Amino acid sequence: MKPHSSRILAMACLAVAACAAPSPPPATTAATATATPTSTAVARPAPAAMSPATAAATAARPALASDLVPPAPVRFEDAVDRAGNGLLSQVAQPLAASRRPLIIDPLIDANTGAQTVSTARMGVQLGALVQARFANWKVEPFTRRSLDDAPLLLIGTLTPVNVERAVDTPPDAFRVWLTLIDLRTGQVVAKQIDRATVDSVNPEPLKYYSDSPTWHKDKTVLGYINSCQVKTNVGDPADPDYLSRLPAEAAVNEANMAYSAGKVAEAHKLYQEARPLADDGDLRVLNGLYLTNWQLGNRDAARQAFDKLVDSGLEQKRLPLKLLFQPGKTAFNQVGDLPEQYRIWLSELAQEGAQSNVCIKVVGHTSRTGSARLNEALSRQRAEVVMRMLAQDKRALAGRMTASGVGSREALVGLGTDDLRDALDRRVEFRVVDCI
Repeated sequence: MKPHSSRILAMACLAVAACAAPSPPPATTAATATATPTSTAVARPAPAAMSPATAAATAARPALASDLVPPAPVRFEDAVDRAGNGLLSQVAQPLAASRRPLIIDPLIDANTGAQTVSTARMGVQLGALVQARFANWKVEPFTRRSLDDAPLLLIGTLTPVNVERAVDTPPDAFRVWLTLIDLRTGQVVAKQIDRATVDSVNPEPLKYYSDSPTWHKDKTVLGYINSCQVKTNVGDPADPDYLSRLPAEAAVNEANMAYSAGKVAEAHKLYQEARPLADDGDLRVLNGLYLTNWQLGNRDAARQAFDKLVDSGLEQKRLPLKLLFQPGKTAFNQVGDLPEQYRIWLSELAQEGAQSNVCIKVVGHTSRTGSARLNEALSRQRAEVVMRMLAQDKRALAGRMTASGVGSREALVGLGTDDLRDALDRRVEFRVVDCI
């Protein structure tokens, strides 16, 4: 096993062991980071009937993540600055004064697991803020080499939300979650929540995520989100699954950076290096191998990578494919070689579905443009088009498929812009269901 892999696995074990012993709270909590209530997240007040002893004990511990209340939305850059300063204000001595490297595992949209234009900007802004506030901390790129030094690790999410939690209602803010983890102990040392205004955020996915044929929240992404949001508190261990997969996560990040820079051959080599470090069904590795093989002209290898994507989806009983439609139509996007790729995707899915002898529900989706009634009908029509294409390819599937449409009720972005920002809202999903 490589040194960085054994180091991270050891940290995962430490994280599990840490559950048994409480950690001392940081000197400053999210509730007391600044004197201005609207400048950072605040904790909900304690019940009036609480005894003095209980109240003192509660005041001594950091606020629970579930108690943090985000302030009113502000412009994106201001929200990031507010959240970053609130997070760093929680860091107790001697951590703040120690010489430590800090890495940022690229921030993501918690609905899709994708990096976006704004999550990338947030990472850059937070890196600059860390360097300005703590001269002893050195911000380094997130790579396999940087993990060897057991650095501080900053993670975060930027996700469209609706305060009313109403179905089929456009988001009214983007929620910011930030979490700081000390990889020497595997513990969460600070958490912060904030909100940005909708029109100041650009949720367009970065090139790798925009190009990838499929997505879903695999174990690595779920571990990231669980560590970042309400499932951990200050003093808790980070998600052990996430910590154990950090070497693979770093290798994938190196590959994604090369892919985004147009260095396809280099990215392909790095995805191959990431493969033995990652789970067999790691979607980012499989997506990366498909994309780079396709662009390098290795069609057979691209098909093999896509087959594994299909196998992983069928095993998880859910395979979302980015079979993206023209706005308001049942015709696929005709951009570049997408029609050729779509034919291969459907052919491979039909073959795998027929061989696995499963029943599949084809679910169509639309963006939030237009009326709910029309979107419901359009999404079903899209699902029926795809179902007929699969049945034409493999007649054995015809009696084992059903089609349905959910309109925009399961929108992941929900902005209704009908462009790259909300492209995933015009998708088709394949769900394994019980055969009747």
